[in-house]
Amino acid sequence: MAFIEELGKAIGNGSRKAANKVKDMTGILQLKSKLSAEREKINRAYISLGQAYYDKHELSVEEEFANEFKIIGAGLVKIAALEDEIAELEGARVCAECGSRVERSAMYCSRCGALMGECAPQSGDPGRRAAAEQFDFTGKDGQNGEQEQ
Repeated sequence: MAFIEELGKAIGNGSRKAANKVKDMTGILQLKSKLSAEREKINRAYISLGQAYYDKHELSVEEEFANEFKIIGAGLVKIAALEDEIAELEGARVCAECGSRVERSAMYCSRCGALMGECAPQSGDPGRRAAAEQFDFTGKDGQNGEQEQ
């Protein structure tokens, strides 16, 4: 009988230790989840801050950030071209004013009401047009708007 009591105590102690370990592990996982959420919040804020800075200074680039502005500008132009190509393949157009996809036969944009003329530029948003006008993506500078990684 003493053997069974000792065995019961050992099993009870082992299961309490296991339960405590699980509790500790759960606490650690919860803390790591909170940490990850905070890091994600900070990353979103950094991105938002960077985008706001870019939008505010895209026409007056500081020398310190000129390369980053050029990379972003080139990326925006490439994104606009790819979006236009997708729209073309899907039988749609991209509104030059707001960037919405519009049926090819539509005379006006259903989102902003802009006239969808035949000669309207197919670029998605005014920021992309400004980036295209500001930066030389023709290759005259020897980089063709691309950056070696």
